[in-house]
Amino acid sequence: MVGVERVQFRPDRTAVTAVAVFFLGTLYLALTGPWFAPLLLLPVGSLVWTLRARVVADPDGLEVCNGLARHRIRWDQVDAFEVHKRRPVVLRRTDGGTTVLTALPRQDVRKLVTAAGQR
Repeated sequence: MVGVERVQFRPDRTAVTAVAVFFLGTLYLALTGPWFAPLLLLPVGSLVWTLRARVVADPDGLEVCNGLARHRIRWDQVDAFEVHKRRPVVLRRTDGGTTVLTALPRQDVRKLVTAAGQR
């Protein structure tokens, strides 16, 4: 794929600051007793999601990574995008399924479709 432009969308990196504050809060609680120690997994999971979540668009399709799993969706499988004011962008597939694009800011949907060159 020489000359093919891939556009990558990620969540805002300022979310790492919120995760750090979340970690400090759970650290204080986890140090109060051994039963609360597993609570530290919550901010660690949040950090993994923040650093790995992304949506990559190229002329062939979309690659959606939610932090743990990665899915490839071809453009012929995309039916529509639902953009809500206070919820994540939802991708409607032609097979009737949906995929939530939590790493895609709603203001970047036009850039995503433009990068596709398909629709």
